[in-house]
Amino acid sequence: MDAATVANVSVVSSEIEMTDAAAGSESYINNNNIEETVASTSHNQEKNFELLDSVYSAAADGNIDKFQQHAWVLDQILTPNGNTILHIHITSRRQPRSRISQNMDFVREILEMCPDLLWKANKKGETLLHMAARHGHADVAKFLLEECKKPFQNDRELGIKNTRQMLMINEAKDTALHEAVRYNHLDVVKVLIEEDCELPYDANKAGETPLYLAAERGYAEVMQEILRTCISPADHGPNSRRALHATVIRNDIGMTILLLDDRRFHKSEQDQQRWTPLHLAAHLGYIGILKTLLIKDRSAAYKADNEGKTALHVAAGLGRVDIMQEFISSCPGCCELVDNRGRNVLQFAVKSKNRNAVRLVLRNPWFTNLINEKNEEGSTAFLLSVSVRSIINHPKVDRLVFNNSNDNAVNIDANNDDPTPWKWHELIRWFLIWGEIHRGRRLMSNIFYREGKETKINAAVSRKGKDGDENGNGNGRSSRDDSVKKARQNELVTATLIATVTFAAGLTVPGGFISENGPDQGAAILTRNTAFKVFVLLNSMSMFFSSLAVFTHLFRWHYLEAHKTWSRKMRLRRFLIVLAMLAMIGAFLSGTCALLYRDKNLAISACVVPVAGLAFLASEVDSFMEAATVEMIDVAAGSESYINNNIIEETVASSSNNQEKNFEILDSVYSAAADGDINNTQGCLTKY
Repeated sequence: MDAATVANVSVVSSEIEMTDAAAGSESYINNNNIEETVASTSHNQEKNFELLDSVYSAAADGNIDKFQQHAWVLDQILTPNGNTILHIHITSRRQPRSRISQNMDFVREILEMCPDLLWKANKKGETLLHMAARHGHADVAKFLLEECKKPFQNDRELGIKNTRQMLMINEAKDTALHEAVRYNHLDVVKVLIEEDCELPYDANKAGETPLYLAAERGYAEVMQEILRTCISPADHGPNSRRALHATVIRNDIGMTILLLDDRRFHKSEQDQQRWTPLHLAAHLGYIGILKTLLIKDRSAAYKADNEGKTALHVAAGLGRVDIMQEFISSCPGCCELVDNRGRNVLQFAVKSKNRNAVRLVLRNPWFTNLINEKNEEGSTAFLLSVSVRSIINHPKVDRLVFNNSNDNAVNIDANNDDPTPWKWHELIRWFLIWGEIHRGRRLMSNIFYREGKETKINAAVSRKGKDGDENGNGNGRSSRDDSVKKARQNELVTATLIATVTFAAGLTVPGGFISENGPDQGAAILTRNTAFKVFVLLNSMSMFFSSLAVFTHLFRWHYLEAHKTWSRKMRLRRFLIVLAMLAMIGAFLSGTCALLYRDKNLAISACVVPVAGLAFLASEVDSFMEAATVEMIDVAAGSESYINNNIIEETVASSSNNQEKNFEILDSVYSAAADGDINNTQGCLTKY
């Protein structure tokens, strides 16, 4: 290594050493500066808190003398939340309704000593004007606004601009007007709006505008002042709602009319769920509000929400009959609308389980086309609720309709898993079968009852299979003939026996007859006894029902040729026999009471046993109805399969014939109907 190289290396080494030394000294100085700054800040903060504690009560009481000696540090006296002494004073002032007069001397003198406090905000961004508005100090608010304009008295535009800076928002995006409205300080509201009526006052972080706050809280005077003074007030609220939504929720007709009469606001604005104020009125059942809304804007009745539901659908789903009646009378056209799932107003009424709501739609001739209208699942109103008798009995209901799952009314009711007692489902099913609505055969399923009821059905199918081949495909006709004959014989014997007993009891009445000569000779001794009268009435009813059961037995249609007629008469006979038995038991009890009317204790004791038997009979109704239904399924399985092909052929032929006739009449009246020629249309229909 030469001398020049050695010299260069030594120079570089010395430079590196100098750099390291400088870096170390700078780091040492920086650390000392940070420590000194932190210590100074902590020391100043401690001094500030000490000074604050000494003048806090003076600021609250408005004692100006305490602050004369601290005029140069007034803007540094802050609470932990950043409130100045004027924040403290305004917060501590007495309420404006107090009888004790208050002056502005303290606020005025403090601002003269430290003008920067006028714009000083705390850690939440709240200025003195926010505090004055929140606590209802209209005089303070007015003074603060005047102080803002003082430097710009000769320039009005700059004065307005400076005032708007005073009306700025805090961290929650609340203006002073938000605070005044929130606490219902009408005087402060007037001061703020009159200062700048062109300011729109947009929504805060919660989505609330001053107008919406007034509407939601029911401050009618405040809302009226905003509507009267502001040029373009915003009415936004949370969830895209408007002030009109808020007044409807409060059921305040007066405030609602104020907003409806103002042309600056839309009458049927939709919120986040696309609900109009009309939806809310229908949901809450406010009939007065709803009538007012419909008078101002009927188009809202045709607006749907995100699910396609109109206000009428909402009312029908809740069973609000008065609301539905108002829609039907005011906007009948909206009744034909369906939601996104294809459900109409009748299906919503059925969903509500309110029978009056269902009847309201059914009795209106305009809506007969809704009765058999299907939703996206292929269900009509009848299939949605087979327990509503007003639908089952309606002459235009299609009782044999199937849904998209190939289930009819009986299938749906049989597979119903709701907690309704099984006895009620059995009554519904008997009512459906009585109306000639039988289990659908589109799906070859043996499931008829809910879980727990399938075992007896399978047993019935197995019995049917024994009469045919090993797969249960035989008709088993001879076995079913014997079962039916035996059942008829048992019914005939029972009915005849009841008729005989009641006939004998009617001729040999309890208590005997009057044997003495006179006008009442031969009459019953207990004629005037109330229990005897009940006995005669119930005995006659039992005689009538049993005789009627015997009478129906005389008409013997073959069950394979007329299965529907046979099964209906079989159920009728059993029903009449049950009624006759109940009437006979009642006649026995009343006759016993008539004989023992002098000894009530003995009469009651004699009636306990029959009543206990009647209670046991009632407890066995479920088993009786279940067995009867299984028997009907057993018989119907063979008979329906026997006549199924003939029915299908007749149905196809009838449908084809009806379709051809329909096309004929359509062609004959189409042009007349299109031209609106009523005479020609009537002539074509008469000819057809």
